[in-house]
Amino acid sequence: MKIKLLFTLLICSFLQAQIPAYYSSIDFTQTGNLLKNQLSSLITTTHTNKISYTPGVWNALKVSDLNPNNSNNVLLIYGYNDFNASVIDDRNRDKNNNGGAVGDWNREHCYAKSLGTPALNDGGVSDAGEDAHHLRASDVQWNGSRGNRLYADSEGDAGTVGAFWYPGDEWKGDVARMMMYMYLRYPTQCLATNVGSGPTTYNADMPDIFIEWNEEDPVSGFEINRNNQIFAIQGNRNPFIDNPYLATQIWGGPQAPDSWNLLSCPTTTTWNGLSWNNGTPNKTTRGTINGNYTSTGDLEFCSLEITGTAQVTLQSNHTFTVVRDVNVAPTANFTVQNNANLVQINNIANTGNITVLKESAPIIRLDYTSWSSPVSGQNLLAFSPLTQSNRFYEYVPSGNTPTTAYASIDPTVNDFLPTKAYIIRAPNNWSSSTASAYSGQFIGTPNNGEYYIPVVTGFNMVGNPYPATIEASHFIATNRTIETLYFWTHTVAASGGLYPQNNFASYTTLGGVASAAGGQIPDGTIKPGQGFYVNSIEDETILFHNALRYDVKNSQFFRDSNSIVEKDIYRLNLTDSENSYNQILIGHDTKATNGFDIGIDGKIFDTSKSMIYTVIDEVEHAINGLPEFNENQKVALGFKALQSGNYSISLENTEGVFNTQTIYLKDNFNGNITDIKENPYSFHSEEGIYNSRFEVLYKVNTNDYSLNNDVVVYSSNNQLVINAFENKIDRVTIYDITGKKIAERDFNSSLITLNSFIKQNQALLLLIKLENGNEVTKKIIF
Repeated sequence: MKIKLLFTLLICSFLQAQIPAYYSSIDFTQTGNLLKNQLSSLITTTHTNKISYTPGVWNALKVSDLNPNNSNNVLLIYGYNDFNASVIDDRNRDKNNNGGAVGDWNREHCYAKSLGTPALNDGGVSDAGEDAHHLRASDVQWNGSRGNRLYADSEGDAGTVGAFWYPGDEWKGDVARMMMYMYLRYPTQCLATNVGSGPTTYNADMPDIFIEWNEEDPVSGFEINRNNQIFAIQGNRNPFIDNPYLATQIWGGPQAPDSWNLLSCPTTTTWNGLSWNNGTPNKTTRGTINGNYTSTGDLEFCSLEITGTAQVTLQSNHTFTVVRDVNVAPTANFTVQNNANLVQINNIANTGNITVLKESAPIIRLDYTSWSSPVSGQNLLAFSPLTQSNRFYEYVPSGNTPTTAYASIDPTVNDFLPTKAYIIRAPNNWSSSTASAYSGQFIGTPNNGEYYIPVVTGFNMVGNPYPATIEASHFIATNRTIETLYFWTHTVAASGGLYPQNNFASYTTLGGVASAAGGQIPDGTIKPGQGFYVNSIEDETILFHNALRYDVKNSQFFRDSNSIVEKDIYRLNLTDSENSYNQILIGHDTKATNGFDIGIDGKIFDTSKSMIYTVIDEVEHAINGLPEFNENQKVALGFKALQSGNYSISLENTEGVFNTQTIYLKDNFNGNITDIKENPYSFHSEEGIYNSRFEVLYKVNTNDYSLNNDVVVYSSNNQLVINAFENKIDRVTIYDITGKKIAERDFNSSLITLNSFIKQNQALLLLIKLENGNEVTKKIIF
């Protein structure tokens, strides 16, 4: 994630500051090439100190690239994991560990030397090869892997994308702004199109990926400090770190945040209750609403003012996008209905109150919901006045006690704080048997801008701070120490004051799993008012920012991307005849490994219940990402039973390759193999923990069985298959669970298939006589 803890105050003041004196010569009313040429001249003429490659750049990076949380270390571009055995993908490295050996860091030319025209020279002085604005500390091996590959779009962690290179979700904005700087500083030598792949639909001079990365990945405190340090060393600055919106002014494309609020909204259009007097508003027009208005679709504004006694309603499934601020007069009213979105771009304060309506999932009287306010100034008790005052709770992060780490909070004197979630019980007059949604009403000034929230290692409870949906995968990508998101659902009701089953739905960038079979599967959206839990791998500061907001039309909201990319995943459920226990997701992805992958693999939140799971590094997981699909791969499944009984594992759904690929479940206790796409697998278990009871196979062959397991029985395509491999089957006798003989047949084959005389959904006992005289007994649920 972006390291920001030490720079929060700096960022907040910087974003609201006036244009720095460094840019006093620039006419910011100009756009396109006129503005580009001005900035190019400025950063060239102020580049007064040309440092040497050795030792100049080494010394510069030991100052500019320091980790603000640990001044003994430098941050390594492209790095993302300090917690695995590999050193290649480290994010941190001792600042004195520089050199060319494995485990060292060296100087990465983010604008690859050979891609310049002519190539960049790093052996002298005054050349682009020594410009510290594009030189970053990088692991030696990772630097070598990147080589001179062009940048390309992807998602997740850094790595190759075919013949190209993706810098990783954490670093893509940094890379974009460095490439923009290099193009302006060396306009003929360092063309952006030489180093970035893909289309140039916004502007022929700048690859779309850099324009999009600049908007999607906000400037971090680390970048701001780095820019300041290099300014002190070289004399010039990177303008796109100082204000990302400059890229929008020059090259167009998605509108990046304007740190200086340069866009002054030169024209105004006013709604008088019947029509707009100067045309429909857009991102360059100030919209003033002076009469009652109900939205009929999406609208864009440069800024939005609601004046007089106007009553404005943003209807469900509509979006207002506002570049600058929202101002609501005390006598006016602005209501954002359930599932509507108020999206803002600039980090700027709003004034006046709005009303945001939000419906919970259906709840009964003793159910709790995790709420987070999209406005400031909303009192807790006023939000749910009929909830008993001792049934409001805040989460006390403790790292490893997620189900008990709650403390009561006095709702009469406490307001919702931005990004903080609270557990609130249903109103005391709610039905104790019939579930219905609670219609929450938040009243206050709409939250906007960036929020930096300290979290501890382990579990923390936070919430969406905006009156708009945010994208879960983008949130994880912004904060790379976050492993998993969890949503409290209580799909299984409490009994005796305790919840008997796991009620936490989980989500990673690989996908979501329901809390229990039949519950909602997280779809990657986090609605306004939604509180949720995060699991962080270290003490850090996480970031909420405006680019997380997006225009989405759905209604998923748990009680506690504009495009859908199909992935190679499937989900399995554990149930018995009366209970749904849990769901797991298994997927194959080129970014995943067989070990633990941050943001892809998701731990089980509550491991105290009966469950199925996969094991990574001796820890139970509900979501497991594995390398690219290979039909010979096997996936071990663990199983925990709190009590003896009959259980069933079934397939919930599939995506990608698994829409056509067979999925077998093998029970290692008895050798039974079931085509799980055709039938659930039912089995009996005693109480206990069995970390290797089951195995998922994608192909059945002889090597899947041990030598002493010379006969395998499994169901496939509604047929009963018996495979004796090297031995021929002489006779098969089939009994039902009472011991009654159902059928008996003679054979002369090692592989037989039965279906015509066997009823499905019953327990069977098979007595199999082999040609060599041996007899084998098998049990199966068919």
